[in-house]
This record gives sequence, structure tokens and C-alpha cells, in this order.
Amino acid sequence: MIDRILLLPIIIPFIAAVIVFLVPKRLRWLVQAFVLSAVTLKLCVAIALFGKSADFSLPWLGMGLEFVLRLYHFNSFINLAIACFGFLIAVYSVMFMRDKPYLKQFFGCFLLSLAFASGVVISDNLAAMLFFWEGSLLALFGMISAGSKNAFKTASKAFIIVGITDLCMLLGIALTGSLAGTLRISAINLSLGGAGSVAFILLMIGAISKSGSMPFHSWIPDAAIDAPLPFMALIPAAIEKLMGIYFLTRISLDMFKLMPGSGLSILLMSVGALTIILAVMMALIQKDYKKLLSYHAISQVGYMVLGIGTALPIGIIGGIFHMVNNALYKSCLFLTGGAVERQAGTTNLENLGGLGKKMPVTFACFIIAALSISGVPPFNGFFSKELIYDGALKAGLIF
Repeated sequence: MIDRILLLPIIIPFIAAVIVFLVPKRLRWLVQAFVLSAVTLKLCVAIALFGKSADFSLPWLGMGLEFVLRLYHFNSFINLAIACFGFLIAVYSVMFMRDKPYLKQFFGCFLLSLAFASGVVISDNLAAMLFFWEGSLLALFGMISAGSKNAFKTASKAFIIVGITDLCMLLGIALTGSLAGTLRISAINLSLGGAGSVAFILLMIGAISKSGSMPFHSWIPDAAIDAPLPFMALIPAAIEKLMGIYFLTRISLDMFKLMPGSGLSILLMSVGALTIILAVMMALIQKDYKKLLSYHAISQVGYMVLGIGTALPIGIIGGIFHMVNNALYKSCLFLTGGAVERQAGTTNLENLGGLGKKMPVTFACFIIAALSISGVPPFNGFFSKELIYDGALKAGLIF
């Protein structure tokens, strides 16, 4: 029975998204009701599946292209995180988007994003995973284009950048399948070197691009200005981090054996370290609250990539832990930014000030999240960053 339940985290939001697209525009309340019902039901299913193990498979196109889902301890946790963030941000978005013109488009793509994200995480076949991976790109395009008058241009930029890196990932999947003789993720165990290293790098490009790492980041600050604000809290801050870092972890630990001190380990650590530093330097010169947060979100990916790149248990644990921590406090920071924008009418830092007394709850939430992202103990950001620092120190060199 639990095998068939594996389909529910994908089917529930997908069916709800189709219904949302079909609901007449005048029935905005019905759209909101379907969204809240779908994310609540998805969360309940994710809780029921948490910690369970199960497999589900169907023949698909032949030639090893099977539709295979597999649940185990790691991806059941990621699936639960996707459902939790989807639920919380949906509750926020129902109020934030209630007067916006593209309500149906935004919420339809919102639900599709949750469906495809769960599909990516639960899939145990690289071809099936790629199907969901590309579906999430279409949903991303739709959510961004539901924003301001310049949103379509920004959505096109995001589509092109992520699409090109997804092409690299497609090539990596083809090469990996050829080398391993299978597309089953749980059955792939390749050594690095030669063609194996090429396959790893191609898959790595897709993973770090999806998570928003440099040099594939430039669409995110534009989306912070042009896309609806809940998009930033859901996609760059949470869902794409969970998808990208999850897949990077799988290719580094399961599909390939990344070794400490190897060339590919140093490459990953270098990408992570440069992303941390350069993105923060860009954040320091921003005058818009949302663009500042977007560059800081990019910087946080660097910690995760650095931690996993160490190929040491403490660094990998820190990278995965930071993935969840970042989604928590970065989503919170974007949502407080939305509250400020709704009340003050601007996110220009030069025009803001003195809001603490007028918005005490928002102020308190912001302070907690800001202390967390700054790595101040005893907040959650401190512990994951400390693990990553420890892993980087043990890895040696300049890191």
C-alpha cells in the first residue's frame, strides 16, 4: 500500500494545479481554497511517509527508461521539508497575492513547483528525475512572469541560463548511463577519472546551477525585483536549494565516490568559497532590500557546496544541515521583506527606517532570522556553519 502512496506527493499538487488553471478568474477565493487544501494534504502525506522505505516502478519507454520512485531516510526528509515550506509559504501567499492580477498563474505554477520538486527527490531513475527537473524549470518561468511588467524578460533570462546548464546535465546523465549500464540512481556506483570525471562535472553543473551558485546566479537578483515576492521565498530560498544540494549530495556520495583532496573535491570547494565571498561583496553594495537578500541567498549556497566538496563526513553533514537552515531563515527574511514592502510601499533601504515600533512582530522575526544567517550562537545558522568550517579546516589548503 505504501508503494502507491509514493505517487501522492506528486499527484496531489499536480491535480490541484490543473484545477486552479481551470477555475474562472472571478472565483479567486476558490483558487485560494484549492491551494491551501492541496498543500495541507501534501504535508499530511509527507509526514506519513517520513522515515519510511518503499519502492514503486512502472515500465515507461523501454531501454531502461522506467518510472521508478524510491523512498528512504534521506529523501523522505527532503520531501517533508518541501511540503513544510510549501505549506507555510502558501499560507503567506494567499494573503500577499490576493489583489494581484496573475493570481491563477502564480498559484498554478506554485503547485506545479511542489509536485515536480517531490518528483525530483523521490525518483530513482535519472530519466524520470530529469523529466521532473525540467518541469520545475517551466513552473519557475511561469511564477516569475506573473510579476511586474519586466518579469517576462527576467523569466526568459532565468529559463535560458538554467536551460543551458540543464543541457549539460542531460549530457551527464547520458554519459553516466552509458558508463554504468543503468539509469537507476541506487544502482550506480562509478569511480572518478576519465569519462567518470567528465560525467560528474556535467551533473555537478546542473546541480549547482539549480541551487543558485555562481556563476549561474545572475537571474536571481533580477527575479527579486520583478517576480512576486513569495516566489523568492519558495524557489531560490527553499525549493531549489533542497533540489540542487540534494542531487549534488547524491552524485558525490552515492553515484560517484568523491575523495577528500582530489581534484574534483578542490574544484567544488573552490566554487563554494568563491560563491560565499563574491556574492556577499555584491550584497554589501545593494540599495534594495530584496536584491541584498538575493545576493545573500546566493552566498549561502557557497557554504553548502563547500561543505559537500570537502568529501569529509563533518563537512557533508554541515552542508546538508545548512541547506535546511538556510531555507528556514532565508525564507523568513524574504517574507518579512514582503511585509515591509506591503506596509511601506518600497524596499529601497534609503527610504526605510523606524519600522520596529510600527511592525514589532515583523521586526522580531527579522532579528531572529538575521542572527541565524549571521552565524550567531545559539541560533541554527551557527551550528551548520561551524561544521562546514571544521570540514574546510580538516581539508587543508587555503580553505
